[in-house]
Amino acid sequence: MLAGNMQRAILMAIFLFASLSLAAPADEARAEGTRIGLDAESGSGAPQRVFDFKITPDMKTEDLDNTNSALRKLIAYIVKGASKASRYVKILQPENSAPEIKLRILDNSIFVPGSGPPQFGFRRTDVNPVIDRTTTLSGTTTWYQTIRLASDAPLVLEHGYLLASIEGPTGDHVFDIFCGSDFDAKNYEHKPSSNSKTIRVRDWTTKTLLELPLVYDQSYNFAVTVDWDKNTLTVYSSIGTDPLKMASGPTANDPKAMSPDIRQKGEYHIQLIKFPLADKRPQLTKHGIPPTTASNPHINKEHVFFSNVFATSGKEIEQPKFTVPATKKIKARQ
Repeated sequence: MLAGNMQRAILMAIFLFASLSLAAPADEARAEGTRIGLDAESGSGAPQRVFDFKITPDMKTEDLDNTNSALRKLIAYIVKGASKASRYVKILQPENSAPEIKLRILDNSIFVPGSGPPQFGFRRTDVNPVIDRTTTLSGTTTWYQTIRLASDAPLVLEHGYLLASIEGPTGDHVFDIFCGSDFDAKNYEHKPSSNSKTIRVRDWTTKTLLELPLVYDQSYNFAVTVDWDKNTLTVYSSIGTDPLKMASGPTANDPKAMSPDIRQKGEYHIQLIKFPLADKRPQLTKHGIPPTTASNPHINKEHVFFSNVFATSGKEIEQPKFTVPATKKIKARQ
């Protein structure tokens, strides 16, 4: 429990800093008619997409550096290192599967929040799409994302990695998707946690709602239904081209998730945030952030792929036509 509270406190610190220091242009604008992934089957009573992040065939990586491009207009902001956006984020257009957006972290993927100190303990690339908070953060909405980790860029699973979340102004998460080790401030030997080789969907308190073995080059399809009135979470998942099936819930979320300070004020993120390792030497800053680079060693090659990123309203879920790139599945190793 102590380790979980510490991890949650660190999460709150880094995300609160991000929220306070980054403006979100057009954060109430609609992103209508935008899709990443292949069209889903439609029919009577089908759920309505209220957010849909579409990578069209004409979009390319260099568009990320052009704030006037159609691609950048889908994105409220990108949290990254000092280099241009296209160094950390890539657009892939495979012939026979859904377009993917690739997020990678480098040694210089260090976020500097406004006038605050650099977050040296973390390595972070974070894409915050434009959403309409009125329609996506009310009623009942389901958030879809397909996540793929690559065997040619294995994660260092002694660390924890945040992959997706709905973040409130406090820095807490209505839900998130996480893999690797849970952060423990007293784990000076840097031993991986018992769940390090898993990918997990978690609630506001970081309690695990769904845990799956981490396999590289495998597409994980997640859909998380948030009932903003009843304050519950329901998790659906599948692998590869299989249809989504209910895996957990409905489960009551923490009451804080529905406080007036959170409702209709959140942000949706796809991200690759690498947590630090515990370090005896420095004291944490007043924001709970390790001030030195010693807690996050050199990065060789680490990235993650996303596709099928959208949200629907209503109690029914959508069944996208999932596709997968031609890769060989490899189980995670330390």
